[in-house]
Amino acid sequence: MQLISTSVTGVGSSSVEAVSYFTNPFNVGLAAVLTGTATFTVQYSMDDPMEYGYSAATANWFPVTGLSSVSASTAAALTVPCRAVRVTIASGTGAVTLYVQQAGVR
Repeated sequence: MQLISTSVTGVGSSSVEAVSYFTNPFNVGLAAVLTGTATFTVQYSMDDPMEYGYSAATANWFPVTGLSSVSASTAAALTVPCRAVRVTIASGTGAVTLYVQQAGVR
């Protein structure tokens, strides 16, 4: 999978980025880069963003272990097969860019 990124500035959520849940083994590298001051959480969802009628607002989101309520640039690996990721800023006026790299057959 090609490196993808999404970002959010101020309180709110980034756009949703789909990942391939068919890849075996499932490994996604997540790097969140903070500019300024903010508290944020990287989240994953089992809901399919490609499904007709999908809404990020009503999808079920779960915090990525090690990337919950953090206030500094950090990285983690996601090994739970899922379908989407995003970053949400809970407080602050900073910006977070989330880089997503999924391992797999090229």
